[in-house]
Amino acid sequence: MVAKIDLPAVLATLLLAGIGIFFIASSTDGDVQSQSLWRMQALWLIVAVVAAAIVVAVDYRVWCEIAFPLHAIVLVLLVAVLLFGKEVGGNRSWLVLGPVRLQPSELAKWTTCLALSSYLARRVREGVGTRELFEVGLIAGLPLVLIGMQPDLGTALTFVPIVIGALLMGGLRWRVVVVGGLLVLLTAPLGWIALENYHRERILTVIQPDRDPSGVGYQARQSKIAIGSGGLTGKGLYRGTQSQLNFLPAQHTDFIFAVIAEELGFAGSILMLGLFYLVLQRGIGAARSAQDRLGTYLAMLVVAWIAGQTTINIGMVLGRLPTIGVPLPFVSYGGSALVSAVCGVALIVNVRSRRFVN
Repeated sequence: MVAKIDLPAVLATLLLAGIGIFFIASSTDGDVQSQSLWRMQALWLIVAVVAAAIVVAVDYRVWCEIAFPLHAIVLVLLVAVLLFGKEVGGNRSWLVLGPVRLQPSELAKWTTCLALSSYLARRVREGVGTRELFEVGLIAGLPLVLIGMQPDLGTALTFVPIVIGALLMGGLRWRVVVVGGLLVLLTAPLGWIALENYHRERILTVIQPDRDPSGVGYQARQSKIAIGSGGLTGKGLYRGTQSQLNFLPAQHTDFIFAVIAEELGFAGSILMLGLFYLVLQRGIGAARSAQDRLGTYLAMLVVAWIAGQTTINIGMVLGRLPTIGVPLPFVSYGGSALVSAVCGVALIVNVRSRRFVN
């Protein structure tokens, strides 16, 4: 029999999603074309809750048994995006299915966590050698490469914390770490050359914030103005000048944290980050109390995914990382991202609720 549902994790997730809906409404209040986006996000939240209920109802071991077929389906969808996808903001990331727009790259995070957990739990050998490094790289590398070809380097980057988490839990050997670090250092100049010019400019803008304040550095500059002007308690709901006057680009998606900081201030931002902490803390607790290695791997990979993406987004909004188009989990506008992240928490709840079940 399934144990009691993890209410703290569920409530924290719903509160974050609710905050997202509210501030999507606030950030689009003056835009006639975007005023209905919060209603669409609310509908997606209903879809996410239904999907999460299904995820929790089915034992996580069953999900991991079918992880590779599910992962293969998502890979096919990623290929379909490259062939038939709709281009939005320079990225071909969307499949249009009638009135619904699907972003398979978000679903790939969920299936990658499942597939890597299933792989790690089945291993007999201790430690991660060259063979295991290749196999983990293959599982996570295929979606990463396909997403990078869209090209959506921001979403591709969010797979890195998942891969690092899998390798560390799998027992990565120090010699592999040393060799990998040397390879990264040796190939870094080639990677820099391979980057598009605007990617290099975004990286340089982090180092030199005043490099191009009206061009590449505009988003980060406006974001920092919004956050700084919020002060301790904020300007008040629907009173953020940077968002209400449309100075802040992507204010309902990638930069929604800046809107929250401007209207609720430092105090409101900390409270929201406390909800993220609670979700992550419950995930770590689920990993510790899991009855098998599979549950531990699954919960911790979801934690790595959400923690990594949240860190990247907030670092970007604060101007400490390049602007690469990464949404804030649960909060930013986007149906596929919301469903995927909520179902990720559902895996944590699944593991925790079955910790005493044989």
